[in-house]
Amino acid sequence: MFSVSRSSLSSVSRSATHVVKRWKSQKSIEVTLRANVQGLGKPGDVVNVAVGRMRNQLYPMRLANYIDKNAQHFKEATIAGQNALQQIQEINKAHQQAVKKEQRIVHLQDLRNRLQALPPLVFSRAVNEVLPGSKTIFGSVQAEDVIKELKEKHGIVVDKVAVQGTKIKSVGDSWARVDLADLGTVELKVVVERR
Repeated sequence: MFSVSRSSLSSVSRSATHVVKRWKSQKSIEVTLRANVQGLGKPGDVVNVAVGRMRNQLYPMRLANYIDKNAQHFKEATIAGQNALQQIQEINKAHQQAVKKEQRIVHLQDLRNRLQALPPLVFSRAVNEVLPGSKTIFGSVQAEDVIKELKEKHGIVVDKVAVQGTKIKSVGDSWARVDLADLGTVELKVVVERR
């Protein structure tokens, strides 16, 4: 018949052991799911699956991708770079906001100085002559009138919201306040004369 030597048997068993060891070391691998797979997870999940299942089912059906370790390191480096870029953008945004705030404060200080140096704002209105000695005027001097006067005669632009306390209904001296946010208010003298 045929004979088997002991040396050939040991080499066969050695190579069989080698195959078994290799198979045992590769029982499962990490993969990234591309679609919902019942019992494994949802798209984007990293899961461990048997090598055969990945090779025979998941990969051919495009349900999962192999994870490339080099790509994973590249992705981690990219994420770190994006985080650093985001931090730089946040710092830049904070700096721009600080610069804008400083410019706004300088603008408000300039506006305050210009408003304090103004002469009284004079308006002429018709007086209700029905009652003798009446100082009541037809209509009133309102915030819009003060804003228009400041813009046309003095070249100062002020928001309507900033002008307060102006609904003057009688002849004489009154005060209008301009709110300058952080710098407080400036009072303007308003004089209403008979037309």
